[in-house]
Amino acid sequence: MAEAHKEEHSAAQLAELERKAASRLWLGTPGYVLLGAFVFYVVSLFLPQVTGVAGYQVLLFSDAASEAGVKVTEYIFAVCAFLGLGVFTGLALALRRTVWALLAWMLCTVAMVEALLAMWLRQTRPGSEEATSAGAGAYLAIFAVVVAVVVYSLIALRRSPEQERIAQARAEVSDLDEVGYAQRAALVKQQQRGEQDNPLLVDDRRSRATERAARARRPEPTGKRKNREK
Repeated sequence: MAEAHKEEHSAAQLAELERKAASRLWLGTPGYVLLGAFVFYVVSLFLPQVTGVAGYQVLLFSDAASEAGVKVTEYIFAVCAFLGLGVFTGLALALRRTVWALLAWMLCTVAMVEALLAMWLRQTRPGSEEATSAGAGAYLAIFAVVVAVVVYSLIALRRSPEQERIAQARAEVSDLDEVGYAQRAALVKQQQRGEQDNPLLVDDRRSRATERAARARRPEPTGKRKNREK
């Protein structure tokens, strides 16, 4: 495949192909984990997020959620998790476009931070709110968000097999435009000039050996010889 790319496309065309490949989302095996996180999140919407209040009720800012004392951080978590996992992850899985995955990654990261704050506020709530606590839906949604953040991080830090093949083909292609040739020639000249001007890279061992031999053969002054004899 890389050989075909190298023979059929120039360096500029390969660069364009690489950009197009980067815009397409390659999931591989982690895609199944991401799909599982998406399913878990959808299930969590119908489970209690706080006592007596389902996740979708918190998402809709219902009166039941307000009466249960849902905090601002919990509302933010609900919205970010819905957009990150429910909307953009669904689009990323269906359309396989990198832009949706990046948006989902950012929103899921914000949701994870808000989840930590929400859980901390629940643990430090006043005595009048002890009747309400985080439900199974909240923990399931947080678990799904954390899994999504990990998967997106793994996907973002590696190239797809197609990108790897194109990058290898680009490295093997030597055709450049006029600007590319000029830049490469200037770089080579700069490197050569730096090597010539750098005293650490100049091999002057022969000249120094010749100087030492000449000094050894040179007759010493009479005054120095007499002083040494004394």
